[in-house]
Amino acid sequence: MSVPWSDPLYVPALPARRSALDAYDLLPARVRAGVTPLWTVPPRVGRVRTMGRRPLHPLDPDRAALADHVAAVLHRVESVRHGRPAWVDAFHVEDEVGPLGAGPRPHLARSWLRPVTGVERAVGQQLASAETARLSGSGLGVRVLVADSPDEGLRDELGRLLARIAFARCPVDLLVDLGAVVDEHRPAEKWALRALGLLGPLHPWRTVVLIAGSFPAVYPEGYGAPLAEAHRFDWDLWHMLVDGPDRPVEHLVYGDYGADHTGGADRPVRAGGGSPWGIVRYTTERTFLLARVPTRGPDHADAVRALVQEIVRAEGFRGAQFSDGERWLLSCATEDGTAGVGHPVVWLRAGHVQHMAQVVRALRGRD
Repeated sequence: MSVPWSDPLYVPALPARRSALDAYDLLPARVRAGVTPLWTVPPRVGRVRTMGRRPLHPLDPDRAALADHVAAVLHRVESVRHGRPAWVDAFHVEDEVGPLGAGPRPHLARSWLRPVTGVERAVGQQLASAETARLSGSGLGVRVLVADSPDEGLRDELGRLLARIAFARCPVDLLVDLGAVVDEHRPAEKWALRALGLLGPLHPWRTVVLIAGSFPAVYPEGYGAPLAEAHRFDWDLWHMLVDGPDRPVEHLVYGDYGADHTGGADRPVRAGGGSPWGIVRYTTERTFLLARVPTRGPDHADAVRALVQEIVRAEGFRGAQFSDGERWLLSCATEDGTAGVGHPVVWLRAGHVQHMAQVVRALRGRD
């Protein structure tokens, strides 16, 4: 199966959850054409995971239920694809669904979705992912997690992986993932330049993507009431690289974690309980505006509506015509009563929609 290809404009690393999947599905075609997601399959049950770190023991006691979970997630990803390409990273589940053949790869081999591998993964996973990419013709993503200053050891590991999967003769994409970049003092720019300098020459990559996330994992207290503000350091980082004097030789595609923090895919989908607080968010050119809102209580609807009104009155709000995210925020701000104030899934969905639309507009403006 041959897949048409053009360089993506924007690569959000999104958890394959209802909020992000629905958000992508709600994007108008002209915006979706600029978005090529990296979907991460979340675990089904158990504890919160960490991308790149394998648990000592399998955490899901029910292999049949986990296989059903993986199949359902992939079906939903395929249903919102609308003919567009995407990568699928099954790191959190690929070692727990039994033999390699029982995991996500047979499904990916019959679709245009691209499997993802990495140097920290088992040799069997690397080989099976390459075989899947060979069968599908859609290519393979190599996700390199940069949590420290890259060195020649990482370069050599990636070189061995590339030699191992060379039999597939398929296009390969380099996905350099810096993780959370939440302050200007972290040497993310130096790490990114070093990673690209070490890894870029190893292969004629089809695509090179730099992914980083700046949405705060914890609500930033003390930024000023009634809304908090968090800087989009990931956006600044990408601009420093592509516009700076030491810009990489490769065409560098912008990637982030949407309007969520980097751990959005690490929580199991069947986590019990729920917080009494949630976040309504809005993306401006340089920052995230954040409103901490109650999820329950006799007066929670009035509290949510009052803070959403602050967002729609904020400088830089783009208006209802911009995306479904803005339309939802305006509807919430202007309605009466308890209906229409949403809940955490709705708030995150609206956040992702307007964020992706804003990023696509900004990147197209540069072009």
